[in-house]
Amino acid sequence: MKTRITMLIAEIVFAQLGISAATSSGNSAAGDVAAAKSLAFGGVGVAGLMSEGERNLRAVLEQPDASQQLQASLAQATPAGKLYILVGLRRCDRGAYQKVFDSLSRPNDDVEVVRGCMISKEPFRQVLSQIQDGRFDDYLSQPPR
Repeated sequence: MKTRITMLIAEIVFAQLGISAATSSGNSAAGDVAAAKSLAFGGVGVAGLMSEGERNLRAVLEQPDASQQLQASLAQATPAGKLYILVGLRRCDRGAYQKVFDSLSRPNDDVEVVRGCMISKEPFRQVLSQIQDGRFDDYLSQPPR
């Protein structure tokens, strides 16, 4: 009990300092990728900063079990989250990427996409086609900003 309380206090202190606990960082990032509300790569907004979605995806891709984390997150993913997951799988596990791509439903819904300072709604199928064509591959090859 005393150890549990000490761990809880440590987690609260670390959270206040902006430091994540190592035990939950990978799974938390994968869950955050799945929960993404919009798809955004490269510099976005007036300041040209990296989006949270891209930052979370990069954090997952640094993990040795990135493919498994991304695949496990797919079931509860938002449409934007599914697109991020596909970009990540394409980067780290082409076999898993192809399997997910082939089995993924292709809704007619629009998804919010941020490109630079522009926010737009684009058809999910269109963005899926762009991922298949490799249009997002280079973003993850560039160093984070």
